[in-house]
Amino acid sequence: MRDLFEEATRSLVSHWVRTVLSGLGILFGVAAVIGILSIGEGARREQEALIAQLGILNVQIKATELPEDKEARQAILRRTQGLSRRDVDALRAILPDLAGVGGLRVLEPGTLQPRPSDRKGLRFVGVEPGHLAATPFRLVAGRPLGPDDERRRSRVALVSEEAARRLFGRKPALHGWIRVDDVWLQVVGIVRTSTGGATELEGVTIEDRSAEVMMPLATSFLVEPVELGGTELDEVQLQFASVGEVTPAVSVVSRYLERQHREQPVYELVVPLALIAQSEAQQAIFNLVMGLIAGISLLVGGIGIMNIMLASVMERTKEIAIRLAVGASPRDIHRLFVMEACLISMLGGLLGIGAGFAVSFGVAWFTGWSTSVSIQAVVLATAVSMVEGLVFGYLPARRAAQLQPAMAVRI
Repeated sequence: MRDLFEEATRSLVSHWVRTVLSGLGILFGVAAVIGILSIGEGARREQEALIAQLGILNVQIKATELPEDKEARQAILRRTQGLSRRDVDALRAILPDLAGVGGLRVLEPGTLQPRPSDRKGLRFVGVEPGHLAATPFRLVAGRPLGPDDERRRSRVALVSEEAARRLFGRKPALHGWIRVDDVWLQVVGIVRTSTGGATELEGVTIEDRSAEVMMPLATSFLVEPVELGGTELDEVQLQFASVGEVTPAVSVVSRYLERQHREQPVYELVVPLALIAQSEAQQAIFNLVMGLIAGISLLVGGIGIMNIMLASVMERTKEIAIRLAVGASPRDIHRLFVMEACLISMLGGLLGIGAGFAVSFGVAWFTGWSTSVSIQAVVLATAVSMVEGLVFGYLPARRAAQLQPAMAVRI
């Protein structure tokens, strides 16, 4: 086998132009497979990271915007006032096994004047401890907001690292004071939150919470009272103890909301667990379609190898005849040409892997998309290229092995 490998290598090196041309099809095919699958893998990981921000054990009830038409708005408000703390209490009673439940209210940023800095871009929210506990924030200093803060309407705040930087600059934010309109809040904790702007996933908007100031929900009503006919809460978040509890509870929550709000379009139910299943199904279809398109490139490359190998057999008929005349068996000739086809495929595959990484990085660089080359994509592309060498090298090798020495010398 070693002698066969060395002989095939010498033959390919001596005809390096033909070798390069034969391997180009495989190179482009492998690069296309890795590049396309890397885009799909990057999109999958990005979606999973976004869904992780919502929490796989969580279910969110988000308030929807009321119609701009005055009559339509009033017709809805006559039947329901939207999400409220009463919904939180009712859901806590209906689902006693909940790990946590709490409401959140977003304060109108245009009417607030934060101090000590007037820097814009901050997000002010009132939040209950149950909602905060189900949010994937990491406490880096101080303490979180607790039930006592909610009950006493404590004038305290929990801020993100970015909000602390904007408000206090290089000064320590912990135990500092923030004035929001006429209410002073003391910073009792700093958390690390998600970064990046607001994102939409499967029709669900994931808010940017990187620069957030959080205060007890009860305190937020002191800062900004609810307008007459306005919605009390913008979001209610439920947290379950296990994945198996999520799906059965969703139908219970849905029935309660329909009955309580009289089937009015004042809320939407967001189930991250269902989003994951939907995202995976769409990603599987995308990978299948893109994989088939890239597979066509590999098929074309394999056909190119077969054509050039057939031309090589015609060109090397006298060489084959001499080998047969001096004692080589048809089986040896067959093995030699199959080995050459496999080496060409292997060379094209290795170069294609490098080109695939380059395509992946290039797409990420120029488009800003998230890409990720997976081990599975590299193994798949390499395996397919090797199989192509065997399959498409078989026919030229078989033709070479069937040549008769006397007839070959005459050609």
